[in-house]
Amino acid sequence: MNINGAAMLTNPQPGSHIVYPYTDENLVSQAVCLYASGGLRNNEGVVLIMSRGHCEPIKNCLKAEGFDVDKRQSSGQLACIVAEDLLPRLLVDGMPDTTRFKALIGPIIDRARASMSNGHHAHVRVFGEMVSLLWEKNLPAAKVLEEMWNQAIDTYSFSLMCTYTLGKHPHDTLPESLIGLHSHNVG
Repeated sequence: MNINGAAMLTNPQPGSHIVYPYTDENLVSQAVCLYASGGLRNNEGVVLIMSRGHCEPIKNCLKAEGFDVDKRQSSGQLACIVAEDLLPRLLVDGMPDTTRFKALIGPIIDRARASMSNGHHAHVRVFGEMVSLLWEKNLPAAKVLEEMWNQAIDTYSFSLMCTYTLGKHPHDTLPESLIGLHSHNVG
């Protein structure tokens, strides 16, 4: 990742929708940690919807940065959610459902914002891997979910970072149809 990408992850603007395609598992944990730790340092709400395999590496990275992850979770500033547990709750016949998405994601963002508000409009950062899980099996469903995230960004004015693992698919690059649904590509 170049210096501009690192700056984008450290200090994203509300409404940013960042994509980080990757092939190296170690680098994705570091990138998400950079994104999340920037939010925690700025007293922002941080929601991490992580694949099961990334939960511990990302939490350990945050701990190495000096954050008390358990305390931040207890306060509501940090939410750590397993993507494989949340994703099925959003789907109907294999496709993301708008009503379910709004019913689940809206309250998660509201809780993160409320934990930090102190009388002002607190910024929230969300990291999500559900689109990557969908892309592995169902590209149209991943596109629909990205569009739902864009609508949520417009409604709630938060920043979102998505990751896509490369190298497990017939192509080693992310299709333009997915890249185009993001405001920034830091891959």
